[in-house]
This record gives sequence, C-alpha cells and structure tokens, in this order.
Amino acid sequence: MDILEGIIDDKVLRVLKLFLNNPDEFYHINKVSEESKVPLATTFRIMNNLLQNKIIEHKTISKFRIYRLSKNQKTRKMRRLL
Repeated sequence: MDILEGIIDDKVLRVLKLFLNNPDEFYHINKVSEESKVPLATTFRIMNNLLQNKIIEHKTISKFRIYRLSKNQKTRKMRRLL
C-alpha cells in the first residue's frame, strides 16, 4: 500500500482497500462511504470508475445496489500487490 501512496489518490486507496480486505462482503454505497471515511459523492465517482474497470461488481436487490470485489485476474493481482 505504501508504494501506491502518492501515485493514487488517498480516497481511492481507502475505498479500494475496503474491498480488497473484505473480498466476499457486499456493501451498499453508504456503508462504503462511512467505513472508508470518504464523502458520498466522491465514493460514488470512485465506485463508478472501479465498476468500469471491472474491479468491483454490483448486484441489484429490489431498489438497492450492493457491491463487492470482482473475482478476476486483475483483482487477484491487486490483492497480492497490496
């Protein structure tokens, strides 16, 4: 994690770290914002970027979207790196 500090924004790292440390957990965006201590609007933008890059995935239950770490080669490499 220390290697990426200064290269990647601290807020992105906090959100990413939450998912990497808990790969099987599902989170609502409000919970991600609360646990990572990143403002909700910023969390929304970060998570959209992570979704586009297939780092996280979402599931819709009723009107709620929940998110978790994608299980792919990209995220496995990230977990080893961080």
